[in-house]
Order: sequence, then C-alpha cells, then structure tokens
Amino acid sequence: MSVDLTGAADLHCHFGPDPHRERSVDAFEAAAEAAAAGHRAVVLKSHDAPTASLAWAVQRATGSGLSVFGGICCDREVGGVNPAAVEVALGLGARIVWLPTLSSRQDFDNGVAAQLGIPGPGIVVTDADDRLLPETREVIALVRDHDAVLATGHVSAVEHYAVVKDFARRAKVLVTHATEDLAGPKLDSEQCRELAGLGAWIELCAMTCIGGLATRTVAQMVETVRMVGTQRVTLGTDFGQKINPHPAAGLQTYADALYAEGLTEAEIRRMACENPCELLGVE
Repeated sequence: MSVDLTGAADLHCHFGPDPHRERSVDAFEAAAEAAAAGHRAVVLKSHDAPTASLAWAVQRATGSGLSVFGGICCDREVGGVNPAAVEVALGLGARIVWLPTLSSRQDFDNGVAAQLGIPGPGIVVTDADDRLLPETREVIALVRDHDAVLATGHVSAVEHYAVVKDFARRAKVLVTHATEDLAGPKLDSEQCRELAGLGAWIELCAMTCIGGLATRTVAQMVETVRMVGTQRVTLGTDFGQKINPHPAAGLQTYADALYAEGLTEAEIRRMACENPCELLGVE
C-alpha cells in the first residue's frame, strides 16, 4: 500500500548548491517535486546560509498550493548564535531557527566537523554550569516572539535538555533528527520520550533508516514512535544528498516503509501532515 501523503510538510529538506556536500536537487526542483506529490509545505535547510529569501523566490516560481519556508542555522557562517542574524531571518519569513549544526561543539567532538573542514572548537549554547548563554536566550526570545520553531540542531544531549526545559513549555521546540547516528548526540528512544514529556516535538527523519546513509532500521524508528507517541512526532526526510532519494519521493518511501512495519496510515499522516503543519502554522 502507498500511504496518502497529501498535505504533508517536510521540515528538513536539503538542496544544492552546497559547499560541503553534493546534493541531488536544487531548491526549485525540491519544491516542484513536493508540489507534484501534493504536499502542503517544505522547509529549505542550509547549514551555511539563511534561506528565507530563497524560499520567497521559490514560492513565487512554484505557483502552487505548496508553501515554501526558509530558516537559519546558528553556525559560524552567520556568526554563530547571533541574535542579529536570527532577527533578520525571522523578519524575512524564516519559520525554523536551528541551533548550531555542523559548527556545534558536539559535531567537533564527534569528528563530523573535521571531515568537512570546519574548524573547532565548536559552538555551544550553554555555559560551564549547563545554563543557557545570554545570546541563546536572546535567540529563543526572538523565536517565541515570531511564533517560529526552535530546532535543536546538532548540539549535545546536555544542551538539548537545557533548551527544552527552558523553552518547550512556552513555545515550539523541535528535537532535530532524533536517534540519528551521523550528527549530533545520537539521542536514544528513552531520551526522546523524556524530551517529549518536557514539551518538545521529536523529529524522526527518513535518512536515519532509508537510503545510502542509513544506520538504523525502520523497526527501530517505529519503536521510537511507540515510545514517544504520534502526537509529539514529526516525520521529515533530511534528504537532498546525492546518494539518497529526492526529498519528496523519499518521504513517500519512508511512509510506506513505516506502514509495512505496522504503523497505520492515520498515525503516519498525523506525523507527516498534521503535526508539522501545526508547527509551521499552516492549514
């Protein structure tokens, strides 16, 4: 069976050109394919540059019922956790602000940054006592004021808990590609359950279990869904790598694999359509 993904929203779509990785689609292709699949929205993610202006241009060119959104990653290319850069991005319509990703201390410690030629020591969002830094608090306040989404990026597990405990009861926090082994803190299902209990949304991405970079099984993803509950999970792709399916097609493959592993169509639609659209504020 092919799961009906009409109205889906992918909150984690990569595109080219990209200075670090070879990509499978550009932003216009990603949006056109999402529109053709009947999706409701897509969020363009770049580790290196804000994407709200690009999303605006792609939206005009696509000319369909698809909403195209941008965001900003708080990496070294924008000055790290930089409230001024975040404020401009949000003013231009960005819907997701990611905490440090490839420039995070966590990815430096993991060796991911070195593989991509990104210098250390890496960016953190908390101090030595695990308290949020002043600039982190400024960014959080901006996200809240614009009714946007704060995504956790690739920061450490300790930083995840600090951010979620501080912010998730007051606004929207999305734990980025949870359980992923290739970047970030490799959160397990129990940590996902705990963070959801503190008010966060948990993003489970196709790249974790589908395609050339998969390190987990679809069954393991279903186990995490069952532990967290579909009401707090979003399904995205994190696709755009040359080695993997195109994002829109990959989301369908992911949904169908989850169905084959025992999730119902209603559960999958809740996580792929209703929940991410709620976060974006689209109907």
